[in-house]
Amino acid sequence: MAKQQRGARGERGVPGPPGPAGATGSVGDRGLTGKAGTVGAAGRAGAKGAKGAKGLKGATGSKAPSNAKGRRRLIAAVDRHIENIYGELSVQMRRMARIQAQVDELRDKIRSVL
Repeated sequence: MAKQQRGARGERGVPGPPGPAGATGSVGDRGLTGKAGTVGAAGRAGAKGAKGAKGLKGATGSKAPSNAKGRRRLIAAVDRHIENIYGELSVQMRRMARIQAQVDELRDKIRSVL
């Protein structure tokens, strides 16, 4: 028998199923350390310490007026302050009343337009 010549190579067929997994490799180096976590709650307070020595006595501060004339001056000064406060409050109340009247007038004009 005579040798036959082969023809052109055909197209590739469908690939077969994958083979079994290979052997497990060696363990690698340890990775970098991660970020620190959140700080926990504060612990309980410790025991109270021993009482310290008594300090030196300081200088005495100014006292309220002890005579009747000084008391009258103090009361008069407080009264002046209270009167000033009432004056400021009355000015503010008049201003608020004026603004309220203007707002009411504006509401009436808007209602008449609509």
